[in-house]
Amino acid sequence: MDDASNSTAIPKKKLHTYLEELFKKKSSVRENALKILVKQFQTNVHYEFVENNFVTLIHRCQNCLKRGSALEIDLALQLIGFVVLTLGAGDNAHEVYEELLMLVPELLIKSKLSHAIKVFECLSIVTFVGAKDFVDTERSMEIIWQFLNQETKHPSSVAAAAISGWVLLLSGIDRWNVSPKKWKESIPFLLKQLEEDDEHVNVASIEALALIFEIGSLEKFSNQAREYASMKDMKDGIMEHVKRVCNGTKQDTSKILEDDYDKTVTLTLGRTSLTFSTWSKLKQMSYIRKFLGNGFKNHMMGNEHLHNVFHFAPATKCSDDLELYKPEFEEVVFRVFVPEVRRENCANRILKSHNSLLSKGRTKLRNKYRSLAEETKAGHIADEELD
Repeated sequence: MDDASNSTAIPKKKLHTYLEELFKKKSSVRENALKILVKQFQTNVHYEFVENNFVTLIHRCQNCLKRGSALEIDLALQLIGFVVLTLGAGDNAHEVYEELLMLVPELLIKSKLSHAIKVFECLSIVTFVGAKDFVDTERSMEIIWQFLNQETKHPSSVAAAAISGWVLLLSGIDRWNVSPKKWKESIPFLLKQLEEDDEHVNVASIEALALIFEIGSLEKFSNQAREYASMKDMKDGIMEHVKRVCNGTKQDTSKILEDDYDKTVTLTLGRTSLTFSTWSKLKQMSYIRKFLGNGFKNHMMGNEHLHNVFHFAPATKCSDDLELYKPEFEEVVFRVFVPEVRRENCANRILKSHNSLLSKGRTKLRNKYRSLAEETKAGHIADEELD
């Protein structure tokens, strides 16, 4: 796969040069190299470079996580996420997942929460791409869950990031594979978070509840299932609780839990539209969109892994100055063998009949011209920003 055609120009040096600078002893040199690499991998699809330099990139990032400055750690976490997202699912991505899982607990302890948001973003993206099955996914979910349930109260931004990452990973698990024992405290915990006076925590919690409702099997997410006569009664009870604790802006947000809420969203990229109508796909799209920032469009157009995730096949893109031309001269040619004795009698049938090969050929040619004219008139379909 080639890099995205409208990618940002690589500044002055080539990517290999910045990769080499990650070996330098001076921290400021490594920090600058990481900044450039992060920017480039965020805004462009450097598949070939990642494929050829995967081991070196990841090892240098891991070195920064273990020995680097605070800024290096944040940048290295971002870069690992971008590299894995570019590379896509497979053995290499799974290898990164396994190694990252060993580093995350230490990072969360050592960082004193200063890197926690980046840690959860990196862990969530790497697991989303690199996990081989739901068992791998739940391993990462458990790390996040244990962090959320610590006695220490976490800053709201960190708690929201952790919940959001947990929801992303839950969105990739089939309802039948959700553990019947591990997430019994999920719904009570999320309802408690709604009592917090923080918009980001509230939104993340409502988002999590919406996905749980979509998955169904509510008994897997609450230890209070036996208190209700049916799953419908349980859902109604949860909704009543949500309405009690939500007011004002939170009340508006909680409407997404209602059965008749229209969650259909259409995203237009180039000449192709994507429609999302499930919370799982909406969550995946919104999370990756936020993670990629202004590089989302380039990755959606040129990243094969995202094409597979979202079942997206971008239309062939035309540049702004490209025009559709029709040939100056085009003709319909066909040959029919007619014996000499019948040639005169068959002339009218061959040349003038509406069912003749010549007539059909001319019709086909006119349709081709009409199609070209319509495409020329339509031009490019403008990109629409998602609300």
